Amino acid sequence: MPSRRRLISAILLGSIGPSLSALAQPTANATSKALPKAAPATPDPAAPATAVAAPVPMRFGSGPATIALIIPPRGGAFERVANSVVAGVRASHSRDGDGVVVEIIETDTDHQALGRVFVDLRERGVSMALGPLTRDGVNSLITLDRAPGVPTLALNLPDGELPAPPQTMFFGVSNEAESRQAAAIAFAQAHGTNGKRAPRAVSVGAASRLAQRSAKAFRDEWAQRGGEIDEPIEFDPKGSSQAFRDAIRDGNPDVVFLALNPEQARSARRLLGPRVRLWSSSMASIGQTKLLRLPELDGMRLLDMPWQVEPDHLAVMAYAKAPANYTVEMQRLYALGIDAFRIARQIMAGGAAFELDGVTGHLSYDPTVGTRVERRPVIAEYRDGVLVAVRSR
Repeated sequence: MPSRRRLISAILLGSIGPSLSALAQPTANATSKALPKAAPATPDPAAPATAVAAPVPMRFGSGPATIALIIPPRGGAFERVANSVVAGVRASHSRDGDGVVVEIIETDTDHQALGRVFVDLRERGVSMALGPLTRDGVNSLITLDRAPGVPTLALNLPDGELPAPPQTMFFGVSNEAESRQAAAIAFAQAHGTNGKRAPRAVSVGAASRLAQRSAKAFRDEWAQRGGEIDEPIEFDPKGSSQAFRDAIRDGNPDVVFLALNPEQARSARRLLGPRVRLWSSSMASIGQTKLLRLPELDGMRLLDMPWQVEPDHLAVMAYAKAPANYTVEMQRLYALGIDAFRIARQIMAGGAAFELDGVTGHLSYDPTVGTRVERRPVIAEYRDGVLVAVRSR
């Protein structure tokens, strides 16, 4: 079925190079050539004397407030990723952007480049910063020698639990967070269905770093809740089918979690049969594409954003649709941009704690609890080969 696999890959990922999933993990030397940096700024005394100011960044909107959107350099490995987020911010600004200028700043993620950007933003009195977008960039942000000095909403989640700089918050659409949430929901549903024994699960992941992290996140959350679960099983579509079936059977699971893409999940489902209760994250989502149906996955539940599975959601209907040629990954990034701008407006309005019915899920933030904007995605289920939102948990 190579043509079928190519169709699924094209619809989900297209040819955008590093995808949303790539943003969730550190990358080495994602861009190698010299690329433009941020807007002209007063030089940082700690910066090398050879630092050169870059062209004025692109701006849209008008008004007294300025939001700086920090993205990877165009022309680099993350160009289409960045463009998708910018498009989403534009869509949100066109509806909710009165009195706000958005300034797009392209920069690398190393400490020096990012440090120069924030020196410039502080000195110009910019109202708020959105970004960085990559995990590498967020890791650099929280380890800068000097705090950003500008209210900042990073558009990814950092590695580990390092303390956040003052006025810094984090918002992302992490597969790992979805995996933990899926474990919590599936555990609650399985609890008590088999007498007094603890619910059992098996977590399956592909070989990719993202899949392994997602499979481990599910495993850790399930174990933390008192469930029985071993270390994740790696799924190899070219490996022994019988060995995979035996590994699942030996776990005697109430739930199997698949940290797999839709094509991989389809292959695994054929081996597992229809009776196994399956869960996944948005990794296994085909979104709302009309070009593809996967009836083999019927009954599998996953967590995804309203933008992908709930077209009649009030927030989803309020914003312009992404271009028709956007892949599923690019749609997610577009939705991230929409909600990022909405959160920025909420923060700029002076509210401390807040809740938003977002296109990426129900969003909540409480600075007394933590520095992350919590996102609660929606449950969706494959029915007749397409994803349908499940209204209640």
